[in-house]
Formats: sequence, C-alpha cells, structure tokens
Amino acid sequence: MSPARASPLSTLFAGGLALWGAGCLWLEALAPVGMALCAVGALAWLRAVRPAPRPLLREGAALLAFLLWALLAPTLAGHPPSGTGVARTLDFLGIPVAALALALLAPAQRRRLALGLGALFLVSCALAALQYYGLWPSLERLQWLRWTRLPLDRVYEEVPGAPGRFMGGGLPLHRLKFAHVGGFAVVAAFALGLRLRGRERAFALAVALVGLVSVGLFPYARAAAASLVVALGLMLLLGLPRRTALAACAALALAAVLALGLVAPLRERFRSSLTSEGSGDRSAILATGLRAVRAHPIAGVGPGRFRPSRFAGPDTPDYVLSNAGKAHNQLLSMAAETGMVGALLFVLLGVALARRMSRDSAEGLAGLGALAFFCVLSAVHDPLFHAQVSAALPLVMGLALVPRVRAHMPPGSAAHSPPS
Repeated sequence: MSPARASPLSTLFAGGLALWGAGCLWLEALAPVGMALCAVGALAWLRAVRPAPRPLLREGAALLAFLLWALLAPTLAGHPPSGTGVARTLDFLGIPVAALALALLAPAQRRRLALGLGALFLVSCALAALQYYGLWPSLERLQWLRWTRLPLDRVYEEVPGAPGRFMGGGLPLHRLKFAHVGGFAVVAAFALGLRLRGRERAFALAVALVGLVSVGLFPYARAAAASLVVALGLMLLLGLPRRTALAACAALALAAVLALGLVAPLRERFRSSLTSEGSGDRSAILATGLRAVRAHPIAGVGPGRFRPSRFAGPDTPDYVLSNAGKAHNQLLSMAAETGMVGALLFVLLGVALARRMSRDSAEGLAGLGALAFFCVLSAVHDPLFHAQVSAALPLVMGLALVPRVRAHMPPGSAAHSPPS
C-alpha cells in the first residue's frame, strides 16, 4: 500500500485500535477485543514481512524477561497466577502490538482515530460534570440497566462536606477508572497539542484542558490530579524552550494552587490525606504488602493472588480486611505478586521504554508524560488493578514507540500488506 492509503491490514489495525481505545475510555469489554484484533494483524504482518528475529528480541528483551519471570517464577515456586493475573500480565504484550498497529496506520486513519477518541473522552468529561453536579438520572430510574452489571451506584457517592456534589465517574461510571485513564488521555492530547499545528493543535489542547479540569475536579481523585500536574510540568520542561517552559510550569503550578484555594471540596480532600480516615488506612494496607514480600521474597505469591486480608496482622482494621484491592503502591504490589526480582524487572522495563522515547516527537513526549503520570500515581495507588488502566498503559506506551518502530522497519515493510 502507499503510505498515504489504507490497506486491509491497516483497516484491521484501525478498527482494533478504535475498540481498544473505546474500551479504555468507556466499556471495559471492548478493550480485549481491540487488542486481539491488533494482535492478529501484527501476526499477519510478521508472517508476511518476516523481519530478522535478533533485532526483535533485542528490542523486546526487557519486556520478555519481565513476562517470563512474572508468569513462570511464581508457578515454579508453587504459586501459579490467577486467571485475572495472567490477563493483566499479558496486557503488557500490547506495547509492541500497539506500536506496530499505530505505525502502520495511514495518516487519514491516524487523524480519525485521534479525533474519535478525543471526542469520546470529551463526552466522558461532560458526563462526569453532570454526575458531579447531581444532574444525572436517579439510581431508581436506571434500574433497567442492572442486567449490564455496570457499576451504576458508583456515581452517587456524595462528596464529603459538599451536599449536592457527587464523585463523577464519566463513561466508565467509576471515578478512579475515569481519573486514571483520563490522565493518560490528557497527557496524549497535551503532547499532540505541543507538536501539532493549526486546527488539530487547537482541538488537542482543548481536549487536554477540558480533561485536566475534569480529572482534577469531578472524580474527587486527589492522587490522579496531583500526578497529572507533575506529568504536565515535566512535559512542558521537555517539550518547550527553557525560558518558555519555566514560565509555563510556573503558570501551571499557580493554577493548581488557585484551584486548591477556590474549590473547597478539593482543598478538603487533599487536607484529609493527612488523617488516617482520609488516607483510607493506607499504612495498614502497605503493611500487608510488606508481609507478603517478606513471606515470599523471590517469586511472590503469583500475579492476581495478593489480597491484604491474606497477610493481615492482629491489629489490621476491618476496612483493610474487606479491601478487594492490593497494597496501594504498584511497585509493592508487584513485589508481593512476582517477588523482588519481578519488581526489579518491572522497573527495568519502564527504564527501557523511557530510553526508547524521543521527546522531539509528539508520540515520545506523550510516552514520557504517561510514564511520569503512572509512576507518581503508583506511589499511592495500584492503577493496574483496573483492567481499563491495564489496557490503557500499553496503548500509550505503544504510541510512544511508533517513531522507533518506523525507524527500524525493514525497507518497504511499512507499505507491505499480506497477499489476499
């Protein structure tokens, strides 16, 4: 195919990526379908082009090492991963799949994909605003949707100390899923806005601005809001000339301070983090993760097998015992489930990905911002606990690697499609 025209293979990739992105932003079940379609396309491309295996293994060494350890080491130690643990671990295979799929899209397909997902995210932000202000149908009127098993009741949680305000969850109907996936969407849109020109730049910056306000205010998710400000600040430093970047970072910091000063519920939310009640007994939850690591330091308890209640102490609060999440620290949870070796390989994977991202490209800048957002968020959360976030991270990481994939493709392979 011509680089400017779509082929059947790129059409398959476009459809898969659209479902993948829509699953992250909206319906969770769509994401694995989109990932599977892109994986089929990637296998078809590999079969047709037959690139040399050695460069592929060299590029994917860090990812392969992490996946093999995370799945095999706990199994050999007598702690095989759960089905969910296997699925969440294999989501990381989406990184090279997304990179190849995005690299082989025609320009018009890339524009339509970006516009479509950007518009869907804006719809999610608008719904989060309606939910936040209570302009949302009552739970009784939505009972007919119970068969879908959507978490309808999650958007009726009232903001403490703010009668008539509710924790908005956008299209996912879940405040943390909306905030965490929304953070990735804001970062990607902001990177495009810094590098594009004309109407596309205006649209990207508008999506980033609306998303920043929405993530910062409506879901009542303080960690996501703070992580997003840090990530955008880093992107300004990396993506703009030094003087302009410093001024822009100062303006961003000032806007964050003003938001805390003017929005009372948000200010109280951050202030409550200093109390045991406001932090959700985070120290007690962290202690269960540390006990798990001490009990299984090398191979862990297996992906998907760690639960705070399994490693609770005699003084552990009841809230922690009933907590369905993990250690509230992604690296600690990774160490609990895959051992300290697995956690180290996870860190090395992140470093390897960062080294392959160029801040001179919109894709690379988006990846660096997404990594910063994920790392700061991971200090106080387990973002990969949610399937939509676990699908969104490899999608954004794949986007960041597109320039490298294109640079390392065999001559003419970008224009190649398998024979029909």
